[in-house]
Amino acid sequence: MEPPFPNESQAGDETAAPPADELQKLQEKIEVHERRIDELSRAYADVLNERESFRRRLERERDRQLEVSKADTAQIVLDTMDDLRRACASNAEDARALSEGVRLIADGLQRRLESMGITPIETEGKAFDPLLHEAIDLAPTDDRAADGLVVEETRGGWRYGERVLRPARVRVARYLPPVDAPSEPSPGS
Repeated sequence: MEPPFPNESQAGDETAAPPADELQKLQEKIEVHERRIDELSRAYADVLNERESFRRRLERERDRQLEVSKADTAQIVLDTMDDLRRACASNAEDARALSEGVRLIADGLQRRLESMGITPIETEGKAFDPLLHEAIDLAPTDDRAADGLVVEETRGGWRYGERVLRPARVRVARYLPPVDAPSEPSPGS
């Protein structure tokens, strides 16, 4: 019986070292795969670098747009402040004229805000909505149909598109049923 492992001394053994040309081919394959791995590693590093550069560019662009928006808003506020200073500096002896001037300034400011997409929240006569309104007081009413309606706005609310910037502070009607007059005790009690 032959031993399970071939003897090194046997000539023509099948487990002998591969020929030099086969070894050369394997070395070449390894080198090709190593070059491919290096190539893919560099490409992956380039993709990571490009991704990071893109993220930084997006941040810079966002910051730039934020600065432009701030400057646009500041321009509106500054123009309004200038109008108010001119109104205060005028020698209007008529309080009605001064009041009219301030009202015109407020209207102009509201138009500018609306051009930016900032609009007032409608309140009076509308149903109370906790997403739009902040109830600061209840106003008793004997009209059942008025229950839950806004009866007075104490501070205006504003929204930007669908987003509420500031809820409106309001008084809300609350229905209180009439209280019956106390009945007089009956004579037999």
